[in-house]
Amino acid sequence: MNQIRPGPLYASRQTSAPRAGLEADLEILAQLEGKPLPTVAELAQMFDVSQTTAHRIITRFKQSGLLRLVDRVRLPGEVCHCVADLRTKLLEVRDLDSFEARLRSDPAVSAAAAVTGKHSYRITALHRGVAEANLWFKALLAEPAVIDGQLTFCRPIIDRQHYARALLGD
Repeated sequence: MNQIRPGPLYASRQTSAPRAGLEADLEILAQLEGKPLPTVAELAQMFDVSQTTAHRIITRFKQSGLLRLVDRVRLPGEVCHCVADLRTKLLEVRDLDSFEARLRSDPAVSAAAAVTGKHSYRITALHRGVAEANLWFKALLAEPAVIDGQLTFCRPIIDRQHYARALLGD
């Protein structure tokens, strides 16, 4: 005869498995964006899940590329930000591939996008000074795929990445 055994004397924390899928992950990420990454314990409390589940969420985000740890630094005053808008020859695929590979490997480039409109590419970069930025831009103009371009210096006011909120429409 089977006996019914009493449960543990302490209250166990039963948590349902978080919803799966990109939209569910984006909903979690949208609540974390723009804030320091919480500890596993804080994340567990925030979403009312176990610490094991919270750890799995962070691990899943890192593995999928949704979460990347980056430190912000206070830049010295002479550092300059610039945006280069470039027109390229769209017929030479090999030259464009080479140009995009150059952009990916360039440590000065913080963002590069293929765009529609008058220009083909918009590149955001960070340099030690205006002279270095001008030399960098002249080297870009010498690329075989590039027809011409425009370099603009800027002072970022806001630099935040809210991908999840944008994709969810929040």
